[in-house]
Amino acid sequence: MNLLALTHPDLVFINPPQRTPDALIRWLAGPLARRNVINDRKAFIDSVLQRESEGPTALGEALAVPHGKSEAVQQAAFCLALFDEPICWPGLEGDEEVRMVFLLAIPPAEAGSTHMQLLTTLTSKLTEDRVREQLLAARTREEAMSALGEEECQKQDDAPERSLLIPLLLGSIAAAAFLQAGLSWLCGVN
Repeated sequence: MNLLALTHPDLVFINPPQRTPDALIRWLAGPLARRNVINDRKAFIDSVLQRESEGPTALGEALAVPHGKSEAVQQAAFCLALFDEPICWPGLEGDEEVRMVFLLAIPPAEAGSTHMQLLTTLTSKLTEDRVREQLLAARTREEAMSALGEEECQKQDDAPERSLLIPLLLGSIAAAAFLQAGLSWLCGVN
């Protein structure tokens, strides 16, 4: 999946002033609305905050991936906020220090396809130290876009370094889906 096809330089921010998850999510919804990615800012924000309440989206490696699936989303896209100084974001074991926040906007019809492809591509790319370092060192939108657009670098050693980022991400998504299904079932029983 080509990450650059799902974002735009107008959706990339270096050191935005918002330093809390709630404030950043609300702020990033503005550029998504201006680019006509979403047509109802409040509905989209509500979907992201609802998802945040179901389980943490900080995934380690200085990364958070909040996301919303809403009828307000006209096309799959993401915003990126990069920070020089970490911000706190809820993670599996309490608050984590985060320097990269990818806010994903997903139409409900693409929840199982584009959503999972985007998460997989994004986390796979960010397991590459070089890509992660280039993103964190980016001083302009163009530098961040360039880092996202780079081809997968070839590992040169025989035993590539493994990251827990992908299994953690997929496990978090599965756990959230399981909890949501269980809660829906319990509510239906009563």
